[in-house]
Amino acid sequence: MSDNNIFNYENGRWFKWTAALIIASLVAYIADTPAIKPNGGTWLGYTLGTIGAVLIVWLILFGVRKRAYGSNMGTVRGWLSAHVYLGLSLIVVATLHTGFEFGWNIHTAAYALMMFVIVSGIWGVIIYFRNPSLMGRALHGMTLEDMAKSMRDLDKQCRNLLPQASPSTKDLVEASAKVEVFSSGLQRFTGINPSCATTATVDAMSRSTAASTAGPEQEIYLLQVKKQQLIKRLRNYIRLRTWVELWLMFHVPLSFALLATLTAHIVSVFFYW
Repeated sequence: MSDNNIFNYENGRWFKWTAALIIASLVAYIADTPAIKPNGGTWLGYTLGTIGAVLIVWLILFGVRKRAYGSNMGTVRGWLSAHVYLGLSLIVVATLHTGFEFGWNIHTAAYALMMFVIVSGIWGVIIYFRNPSLMGRALHGMTLEDMAKSMRDLDKQCRNLLPQASPSTKDLVEASAKVEVFSSGLQRFTGINPSCATTATVDAMSRSTAASTAGPEQEIYLLQVKKQQLIKRLRNYIRLRTWVELWLMFHVPLSFALLATLTAHIVSVFFYW
């Protein structure tokens, strides 16, 4: 792993702290002999619940730290490393807090929401490591503006050759010039547009003599192939970015829903239990 990897940040500092927290929680739970069945209402249950609640609030504050560019409260990478490890520790801490007692109530709802947030967080870690590098490779060092300009330039070059081309080629080039990146929103998740006009143009020209006969027809064909490659890379980039955006649409609202449910859980315990 890279030295900058969040998993081994500062020689795995947060992994060690998390491991210590999990081990201490397990040892305390095993050693505890309450007069009643273990649950969130024992001294250990309250202790683990308090630790879990503090962790949840602190983990949500990562969003604030990430946007506090002038902050000197540790690096964003360090916070992210702690966010990942301590977030995973909640699986053990919160489960032991419940004493494995679940039901149709606000307490179990808070636990279930927490697990959903953790699962979405694991999904986010996978995206964090996978998508940014793939997105960079998809653009080949170009910006979206550069890519759009390159496609317009290719269309212009093709149009300049049209006076010497056949009428069927002219129709294909004009259709390709009006190509849509995606014809439906769902295609953003697959990165594929089955009705791509540029692909249809390349396929049609490859079946004719245009692709093999030297002259303007062949030049147009090669220019269309270049445009097809560009638009494929653009679609792949948008697909990767869409999955990142989808993750944020789930993880952030779920986190705030968890905070609200956790508050209700705490209030109900101290005022109505």
